Amino acid sequence: MDSDDEEIMAFLFLCWHWLLLVSTMNGGIRDLNSALTGHEYTQELLHGSSTQCLEMMRMSRDAYVLLCNHFNQRNWLQSSRSITFQEKMAMFLIVIGHNERMRMVKRRFQHSTETIHRCFHEVLNAMMNFAREVIVPTSSNPFADASDRHRRLKQIFPGAIGALDGTLVHAVVPNDQHARYRGRGKGECFQNVLGICNFDMIFTFVWAGWEGIAHDSRVLKEVAFNPTSGFPFPPPDKYYLCDAAYTNTRGFMAPYRNTRYWLADF
Repeated sequence: MDSDDEEIMAFLFLCWHWLLLVSTMNGGIRDLNSALTGHEYTQELLHGSSTQCLEMMRMSRDAYVLLCNHFNQRNWLQSSRSITFQEKMAMFLIVIGHNERMRMVKRRFQHSTETIHRCFHEVLNAMMNFAREVIVPTSSNPFADASDRHRRLKQIFPGAIGALDGTLVHAVVPNDQHARYRGRGKGECFQNVLGICNFDMIFTFVWAGWEGIAHDSRVLKEVAFNPTSGFPFPPPDKYYLCDAAYTNTRGFMAPYRNTRYWLADF
């Protein structure tokens, strides 16, 4: 081996040694190394600017605290060894409020993706219990203690107990089902969600899961005749207000076709 070969071998050895050193140094850096832990970030949301809490979790600080305490008192959501129930709720609200990915929440709260996934579904199951508690049929006499804002409605719609409509909500579905969920000429996938609200803007019934391509009237028909849906039919002398997508029939008042309505009249 001549001197040139020895220099090349020495250079290659130095390069290999340098790469080994760099890889060792990088391997020593923790993956989750934010200055704030997930608990500390949650405390920052609770004790920082009220605007920050509203922007990140889509609800006021007071509403967030009440929601967390209610879930905890009902034993729907508990703290684990390393994660408080408040932090679990914060992760869940940020995911659904911003359509955030688990990997992004992982960086913010300094937990593994598996932990984020587990906590998310823990809160989701608790939310299902909460939905069964709060999304219930309204009283058949919503104007018994009517406020001033309801008196005008009582004069115009003397038997109405709420409003019914369908809305499109984004959905993530398998590739072979995209055509069924691309409703109404839109390129994205949606599910058609049927909802009923009372005059206090509180949901009294929700039914999700129908394909975006399904017509609102078909969703109502199928849900109404589904014995497991628990659809709250109005009493004989009451009705729901709905739009022209539905049939004007007993229990459901839709606008009369070919009739012009003016908002000022109401």
